[in-house]
Amino acid sequence: MSEFRPLIEQQARHQIEERIARASSPRVPSLPRRHRLAAGLRRFADRLEN
Repeated sequence: MSEFRPLIEQQARHQIEERIARASSPRVPSLPRRHRLAAGLRRFADRLEN
């Protein structure tokens, strides 16, 4: 079991680094394409009305 310990520790470090990178990256709203399209069409319609 001790022969696998360095590998397990390396994998754990890698997973922790990935989680930290994911948590510290800016949040991008992941809206479906049709929702983004609908929002854009609403903004366009508002511009036409004004």
